[in-house]
Amino acid sequence: MSGKRRSILVFFMSVGFLLTLSCSSWAEVRLNKIPPPPPTAKLRIFVLPLTGSPPPQGWEKPHAEFAQKQFRATRRTLEETGIYQMPTREEVRAVVGKRVFTPSDWKKNGWTLPKKVGQALFADYVFIVERDFNRGFKFFQTLLMNLGTGKQFRVSFRVPKGREHKEEWQQIGRVAYAEIFRDAKNDMLTTAIQKGRPSSLIPPEDRAKPAPSPPQAREVDLEGALNQESKPADARLAVYDFSASEPHKVVALILSEALREEISRLGNFTLVNRENIVQILNELGLQQTGLVDESEAVRAGKGLAAKQIVLGQFGVVGRTSVLQAKRIEMETQGTLALGSVKCPQGKEEELLAGLPELAQKLMGIK
Repeated sequence: MSGKRRSILVFFMSVGFLLTLSCSSWAEVRLNKIPPPPPTAKLRIFVLPLTGSPPPQGWEKPHAEFAQKQFRATRRTLEETGIYQMPTREEVRAVVGKRVFTPSDWKKNGWTLPKKVGQALFADYVFIVERDFNRGFKFFQTLLMNLGTGKQFRVSFRVPKGREHKEEWQQIGRVAYAEIFRDAKNDMLTTAIQKGRPSSLIPPEDRAKPAPSPPQAREVDLEGALNQESKPADARLAVYDFSASEPHKVVALILSEALREEISRLGNFTLVNRENIVQILNELGLQQTGLVDESEAVRAGKGLAAKQIVLGQFGVVGRTSVLQAKRIEMETQGTLALGSVKCPQGKEEELLAGLPELAQKLMGIK
């Protein structure tokens, strides 16, 4: 085993992802303190891979290997969106120390321990990724918890019998994130807006809302979701991140991701992966966030083999938040469609509610 691989496995053992217990009670755990990380508008997420009940024949991979792969896949999926920041291995190790916890320790009292660790890491959310066996099926389950409000979002995938998905963790992670994002995007948008505003401007009722009851997991057909992600469409379309001023960049990224989701749901185009967009822009010496020059966007689109592109901007005019977007034909560089959504400042959830109609307008459906 290489030194690098050994160090990664040791890391997961040290933060408590193995099925052994080295402390007498989770309730007695006192976490170490770390200095606050540099300020960021990004949503900071503590990712926790877990292993639940094993199938009769046991798991094909030990927990440490599963945790390592899932942590890496989740980090890559989250960070490629530009919306999130994850605590470093060193920060997690500094908070947890040498303690090791069982899955039941993490789950006790409504996930009290993950919440405490997440708060010690100055995280906005905890994202739990768990493999489990129940009712004769293997499940891949995800849980996102807002550490400020206690709100939770759950999605569960039943793994079809005969399919282990051994080599698809990155793809499965991307599908799992897309499903969680679909449910939690309104919550994420609210959190991003609050992080971008001084605390004195946040209404008191938004600072300390009581935590709602945990929701039932929404079960998704994993096989269908994977097939849908790889299903080809008629033409390639690149949706660039919306440009925005510095305080609103994460909000603009969330809206960009939400619009991609709506366009993808329409099924008329093959969307270019954002990771590929960033790669091409880097090769051309351009930036994805804030790309407003149409000639540069077209040049990047050619490198992506896109037939059409969508670009736009988000901003605040007076007391109104405005999102504008347009679709451009690569060959003629002509504008095929354009549209906008606006709302009173502080009610940006109305922008999300207007995205399905905006997507249809941009795609020429109505």
